[in-house]
Amino acid sequence: MELDLARLIVRHRHVAPMLSALLSGTNAGIRISDAGGTVILEREATGIAFERFPIQVEGATVGWVEGDRTGRAIAAVLSYAVARESDKRSLAREALDRYRELSLVYELADTLSGELDAAAVATIVIGEASRLPAGGEGFLLVVSGGRSLVPVAADAQPLAGGELGSGILGRIAATAVAEEVNDVSGDPRATDDERRFASLIAAPVVVRGRTVGVVGAVSAAPRTYAAADLKLIAAIAAIAGPAIAQAQADPAAGLPVG
Repeated sequence: MELDLARLIVRHRHVAPMLSALLSGTNAGIRISDAGGTVILEREATGIAFERFPIQVEGATVGWVEGDRTGRAIAAVLSYAVARESDKRSLAREALDRYRELSLVYELADTLSGELDAAAVATIVIGEASRLPAGGEGFLLVVSGGRSLVPVAADAQPLAGGELGSGILGRIAATAVAEEVNDVSGDPRATDDERRFASLIAAPVVVRGRTVGVVGAVSAAPRTYAAADLKLIAAIAAIAGPAIAQAQADPAAGLPVG
């Protein structure tokens, strides 16, 4: 957990005064340190007892309080304060994720508006898929001939393609359910082409109930794709759907038709 325990204890406008009030009411000696052993606060008073109490949040120890029974109480108070701070950060991250998702929706929809050239559509969609928070190289495969997944003629794509129902991407297309696979080599569905990558994330591109393609990102280095990445790639797929369907309907666009 990324949290500055020292800043929370020494500078936080609520925690620091609360801790000061707790200590002023007792003559107990305590020592507060972070998980790495760096001392944040120490008061010897009548001597520091040998008991050691963890400061914990969500099962993880982020620091220690050494002392007597007063140390136990202080550790409990600090654990509560750290948990509250963690909750605030989680809410802030969620709000930021929502903002990014909304911004992506508006920007991508505006960029794709009226675009009929298949290569241009693919380049835009792949570019957005390559901007996921967890990283990776974007790709776009479209359904061709009812069974095949083929890359659109755009910038060089990392995947050669596949078949509906076969491999991880083929299953995503067949089931129309987005997935993140952080260990491709450990997934029995993976094709040889997919096994060239350590991690992948993908979402089906669905138009009027019909899957017309798969958009996502792959990475040769292990990555941890999370729920926020899955939401973004699903949003990209949803916005890309109408543009891809429109390009498929235009013979001059040169886009394979499912």
